[in-house]
Amino acid sequence: MAWHKKPKTNITKLRILRIFVQLIMFFLLNLGFFSIGATWLVLPINYPKSLYSSSEDAFFLLQRMLTDSIVPLIPLASFFIIGSVFGRLFCAWGCPFGLFQDLIGVLTSRIKKYEPTSETNNSLRQIGEFITGATIIVSTFIGISLSLQNASVVENAFGIFIDQPWAVLSPSVFLFTVIPLLFWWGGIENFFIWEKFVLIDLVFWIRLLIFIFAIILVIYIPKGWCRWFCPAGIIMGQIGKHSILGLGRNISKCTHCGLCEDVCPMGVKILSHKPEKIRSELCTNCLDCMAVCPENALELKFL
Repeated sequence: MAWHKKPKTNITKLRILRIFVQLIMFFLLNLGFFSIGATWLVLPINYPKSLYSSSEDAFFLLQRMLTDSIVPLIPLASFFIIGSVFGRLFCAWGCPFGLFQDLIGVLTSRIKKYEPTSETNNSLRQIGEFITGATIIVSTFIGISLSLQNASVVENAFGIFIDQPWAVLSPSVFLFTVIPLLFWWGGIENFFIWEKFVLIDLVFWIRLLIFIFAIILVIYIPKGWCRWFCPAGIIMGQIGKHSILGLGRNISKCTHCGLCEDVCPMGVKILSHKPEKIRSELCTNCLDCMAVCPENALELKFL
């Protein structure tokens, strides 16, 4: 489908603005690096706690509280309060791993992208739902086991999964924690010194393979990780379907040209939703559809 000149210009400006906002957010989330004190925030974003961060992903905190046998009221409040008002807006405008995916998309813009069908989108999303549910169940089980049994026995049984089960495999943890520490401790030399290279444990290689898979995925499927595998996104998607802030479509202006669906990085079938509100668990309020619409038929409003 041919692009209209004006919408293409609009969407380019919007995407530049969004990356700029994401970079500002990344700076604010890492104020500790500049020795600036900050209030600890719990946000529904895919970003692990680190030495310099001033915020933490609500899902990572939820895991840690469950494994410590603490009712996770704070992360749950973060999900429900922010999700019920803004939907998945933080996924598009504030998530550091979302920024990473957007930058990968810019750098690989000349590579042909593929858009899965709605059926594929829904089917693969079930993997993320399984990851989310399994992580919550395992975290709860660990917390109960630590309360009822000898702690050392439980710790030996679960090993590095004892604190935050999903964090061990998460590509965002690998990107923002493992890789920086690898350089910080000089561990990158392990890749060039055979004696050290062979000592890298199996878990590291599993993490690396998942991270490489995530990169390859987002090269060919825009926001592929956000769509299907991010636990924070899965939770926010279910809540965001009923958020106050959302996108509406003016049917008197809409010509059903399909440009909004073509440009949506999450593969939302906008025209198949009721015009009063696009109630999709995939919608991140990125506003690409608004920017590309030649008739200005889409608008952001409180519903």
